[in-house]
Amino acid sequence: MTTRPLARSLAPLPEESLPGLLLRLAYRLDRSPARIAALCGLSRHQHRLPAEYLITLPAESAEALDAAASLRGGEADALTLSAMAVSYAPLATLRLGGSRNMASARRTWAFNLSSRYCPNCLAGDGSSIQNAYGGPWRLRWHIPVSFACTAHSRLLEQGCPQCGGHPNRPSHTERQGLITQRTIAGLHPAQCRHHLASGPVGASVRTPLCAARLDETACVAEQPDSDLVMMLALQRRIDRHLTPTKHLPATSDNYSNPEQHFFSDLIAAAQLVRLSWPDSARFAPSSGVADLIARHVAAWTALREYRSPGRRVRDVWAAPQGPAECGALLLAADTLLGDRGQDGPALRERIQPLATAAFTRSEANTGAAFRRMDVSPDLSRALAQRSLGFNRAGGHHHARQQVPSRHCHFGIEHIPALLPETWIGAHFCDLTSLWDPGDVWKPRHLRRVVSLKLVEMAGGGTWPQCAVILGIPWVTAQRSLTVLKRSLLPGGLWPLLDTAVETVAQELDAAALHVDFAARRRTLSTWQIPAKDLAALTVGLVRLANAESSLTRAAATALVWARVTQGDHLHSPPVEALREAQRSTKALVSAIGQLQTPSNRKGTRLRFLQRINEYADGLAHALDEGRVS
Repeated sequence: MTTRPLARSLAPLPEESLPGLLLRLAYRLDRSPARIAALCGLSRHQHRLPAEYLITLPAESAEALDAAASLRGGEADALTLSAMAVSYAPLATLRLGGSRNMASARRTWAFNLSSRYCPNCLAGDGSSIQNAYGGPWRLRWHIPVSFACTAHSRLLEQGCPQCGGHPNRPSHTERQGLITQRTIAGLHPAQCRHHLASGPVGASVRTPLCAARLDETACVAEQPDSDLVMMLALQRRIDRHLTPTKHLPATSDNYSNPEQHFFSDLIAAAQLVRLSWPDSARFAPSSGVADLIARHVAAWTALREYRSPGRRVRDVWAAPQGPAECGALLLAADTLLGDRGQDGPALRERIQPLATAAFTRSEANTGAAFRRMDVSPDLSRALAQRSLGFNRAGGHHHARQQVPSRHCHFGIEHIPALLPETWIGAHFCDLTSLWDPGDVWKPRHLRRVVSLKLVEMAGGGTWPQCAVILGIPWVTAQRSLTVLKRSLLPGGLWPLLDTAVETVAQELDAAALHVDFAARRRTLSTWQIPAKDLAALTVGLVRLANAESSLTRAAATALVWARVTQGDHLHSPPVEALREAQRSTKALVSAIGQLQTPSNRKGTRLRFLQRINEYADGLAHALDEGRVS
């Protein structure tokens, strides 16, 4: 059906919201907002104005509104929050799915259906149009991080000064929609649309509307105090990020532009300040700001603690309703984050004590809630709960857990399953000198654990996830960690390990070329030494028993694989194939052990092992040069 143009229309004001325009049109045409919405093709069943229209308009609804209100192309969409979704991450990830409630929107700080407001803005700019029909209800007032009006140097208002009702917040008898009491006509756009009080049950006479003017509390700008100056400065930064002048370039997950995570980081930090209060009080930039946060946290904590048993508190993660408390909390969060362009341990040193306090005092799923937030890699690293250099394993294996613990110029593909022995000798002498020289197992466990830590540095994740990347069985990785814990923790020696691993990481960062051990593992996953190559390796070794047997071939294959990939021969493809076939690996492991046992490295066995190593080194060069596929 073709939508007819309204008899008289109004051009949208800058930053005006859809409900704001409908209120002004209703007042000008002396019709109810519900009737205006129907004439504009926006209403649904029972003339309801869906709340989701504040976020975006369906194409057919936008076309109908354009036609009815004589809007130019794109003006209908500009009345919704859709344009801000590009810069405001919580809006972009919001999924309403036709739900009637706004719980998810409030919980994630996506938007508020009820609008804060600036009385000065509602009073208008002095033009004839705004004198007659009022100033704009601005879109950004629906965004939870909007708490002040920088144009008039004042905090926003939250409710009606007469009845306390919140603009656009329906009563308990009304379904959520864009406008409260939408069927009532004759009210100025800046008048309160709430009833003064609830009538008695079953009463036939409705109580009168409040109808107080929200624009009458407009005030002349005065010299703001120091706290308000800080809040206004933060609000200006927030406003600039809400309407960026240019699109931020896409970046990798590990080296993201901190600006693209501005709101996600700010909201996560605000939640952390609130959950860890009063430990986080030192990040409040003034005593006045601290008092505002303390007042909010006291009310917020009481709401959580005095709920009915087994009942969840609605909006427990929502932004503070009061603009002053919200501004104070965001100020402390911004102070906590500091300069987000600076990477390093300083952010983690500030975050970790608060994270520990928050996770300890709160529900068991609090840590998981933070992991689900799409924060910057720097903040994710700072928030991660760690144990002995690894992210703690938990029940929630979320992708954002796998954030590297440092900026690395090497990748996980450049790390072998066992750190080369030469690297251990060069960087870990302070540890290995404390062990029995005859102990060959602790250095092997050390090689494995260092590789796991390097993978965590470059790719993130828990130690079981790092073990999977390197092809190390979970039980084997756990055993190596247990051995080192027993050896290093009692004497407080674990920091020596961390320092040495960081030295290895710095050396890898500075290396001009890196070996792709992952590519070597992939190429040799089904490889076995050719029979002619094995024959060449055994030529002249007349005392080598069963030189051409399948057992010798499997042992030589395992040893070549272990040297080329710097892996554990016990996890080589020939050994793993026997395990998968549920066959005994005893004979093969014994044959490999006879060649590798130091006491057996003499005579024929020593020459055979030397030839295998030379062959493996040649194969490694060929693999790196792409001559083997």
